[in-house]
Amino acid sequence: MAIWIEEDNHGYENEEDYLASLRKDDSYSFTYRFEFIAKNHGNDNYDIDTADMDVQVEWSDSVAGYTISYDVPDMYRIDAAQGNGDAESFYESDIRWRLMSDLEAKGIGPELVSE
Repeated sequence: MAIWIEEDNHGYENEEDYLASLRKDDSYSFTYRFEFIAKNHGNDNYDIDTADMDVQVEWSDSVAGYTISYDVPDMYRIDAAQGNGDAESFYESDIRWRLMSDLEAKGIGPELVSE
């Protein structure tokens, strides 16, 4: 992980300038498929379905890094009463690690991601 500190400033006057120098493209779009419980029959017996999460990663000068937003267009199909969480819980449990891996493959490390 590349960190800016005064003693190792990478030739930049401040951390914001250094992080801006690491900037890649302005934005990225990803779609990730995940599973949810369509019907909970009880006794660990479930019908499973899938939905997509659309993730936007955009550069923000105000945070000198990339910000993340996400949406699940089919969230209306996902019933909390069946044992499902909300979009944030799906992001945290299943999508986040895949997104971070994809960003890392593009040369975008965690120091450039503001969550």
